[in-house]
Amino acid sequence: QAQKEPEEPPAPIYLNLQELQEEAAGAGWAAEEPGSPVSDWETHTDTSSGHLFYYNPVTGETTWDCPFGQGADG
Repeated sequence: QAQKEPEEPPAPIYLNLQELQEEAAGAGWAAEEPGSPVSDWETHTDTSSGHLFYYNPVTGETTWDCPFGQGADG
């Protein structure tokens, strides 16, 4: 009678946004001009569907529609 060991649940997927932002700043990743509305948006991947979505930590808004390049200047 072999005893089967219980399988461990998968590790939760999460990101520490503050660490991610600090790494991005240290790597020189600049998104547009600092403080501009476009630079406030972050691109993320939905883990269940694999599709990209956009998150604005300043306003707390999320959207499936790309907020980049939708200004009056084209």
